[in-house]
Amino acid sequence: MNYQHPELQQKLAGEYVLGTLQGRARRRFERLLTQDRALQQQVQIWERRLSPWLYAVTPEPAPARVWEGIEERLGHRTVAPEGKGFWRWLGLGSTALAAALALVLVLRPAEVPQIPAVDVAVLSTDKAEPVWIVRQRGNDVLELSGLSAVAVPTDRDLELWSIPAGGAPQSLGLVRRTGATRAEVHLTAAAQQRLAAGQLLAISLEPTDGSPTGAPTGPVLFTGRRQG
Repeated sequence: MNYQHPELQQKLAGEYVLGTLQGRARRRFERLLTQDRALQQQVQIWERRLSPWLYAVTPEPAPARVWEGIEERLGHRTVAPEGKGFWRWLGLGSTALAAALALVLVLRPAEVPQIPAVDVAVLSTDKAEPVWIVRQRGNDVLELSGLSAVAVPTDRDLELWSIPAGGAPQSLGLVRRTGATRAEVHLTAAAQQRLAAGQLLAISLEPTDGSPTGAPTGPVLFTGRRQG
């Protein structure tokens, strides 16, 4: 593999920053990163490109059971009898007590960030230009974040496909635009199984409401290897 190829460096750097480059491939990349200035620059570019998304997470109140569980593990919900029980708990030690109180103060804001979605793939053009970052939130929604606006004719739709090893593409559903650079795919139970079995993801340009044949009929615009 030619690690000096600019397009390959760009793709690997994107996967590295996203955290989808794993195992031996990630360790090999990190070794190259210590010696290759061009690779370091690609990583910096991706970090600057993706850093605004760190602040795009919608806050969501934590359920009461979460705090109850924390309090139970810290011993705060133990019902102590009057007298000795209370003072015995209070005498656990100033260090432990201070740590427990600090943990409650840190973890008990009115709102906490929503758990981020899991990175699934980076979809690129046939020239290895990254275009879509695919993440899965829960079991039934794939979120697509575009690195740039993607133009789609008004009489066409984008359709997402899962491709198993040695198998034919299987539809995961239509890519529904939610903004200039954002989209979603809602997965049925069958589509969730297809996603789990696939090794590659692809997006094709199809007629309105998707392929009429159950297979890609238009050009395949973007592809990428599924992570995990």
